[in-house]
Amino acid sequence: ISNSNFTKNLATKNGVNENKIRIIHPGCDYPIKISSDTSKIAKDIFQNSSPRLITIARLDPRKGHQNILMTIKNLLPKFPKLKYISIGDGSEKKNLEKLKEELGLNDHVKFIFQADEQNKLALLENSDLFIMPSIIFKKSVEGFGMTFIEAAAYKKASIGGIFGGENDAIINGKTGFLCDGNDLNSLYDTLLKCFENDLYKTLGANAFDFSKNFKWNKIVKQYIQLI
Repeated sequence: ISNSNFTKNLATKNGVNENKIRIIHPGCDYPIKISSDTSKIAKDIFQNSSPRLITIARLDPRKGHQNILMTIKNLLPKFPKLKYISIGDGSEKKNLEKLKEELGLNDHVKFIFQADEQNKLALLENSDLFIMPSIIFKKSVEGFGMTFIEAAAYKKASIGGIFGGENDAIINGKTGFLCDGNDLNSLYDTLLKCFENDLYKTLGANAFDFSKNFKWNKIVKQYIQLI
């Protein structure tokens, strides 16, 4: 059982019989109810910012945080009230904090290294767009991207990378966009596209409908059919 077409292709390239592989995506039972107190904390963090971007991921070289920060710097002339929240910890913590300082993004970027489920989801719910343009780093690559589906469950469109299994988690041009996370121009243009005529809202509504396909009660039935 493969979690995406990408991982299926990896297996077949390494000699696994294609006819013996079945693709079953991971399941997701979001959204869950968020308390009003927690939602208020998230609103206080975002305040009157717009647009509101969020990433929920390890601070890992593969996740593309560095290029997100540089793209945000380039976007500020068009979006002076932009706010970016990154939730997660990892090996790139010090490097990213240093880059944030060097780019003068202290008023626009907030790293939250630890957050419980309620706070994480409240920030996601109060954001406008989920962004994680993953790249290939050494032998590490995004196999699927469950966080894109979790974001979709809260009516958020996503921007993901083109190198791994994101194509199964994001319908390009309908629930979000895929772009080359190594290419700052590509990331910049894709973000602009999302906010032209509030396209991100239409994409988010589509993403919410798409997320219903990943409910665990549907996913489990696919496993049962194989027994």
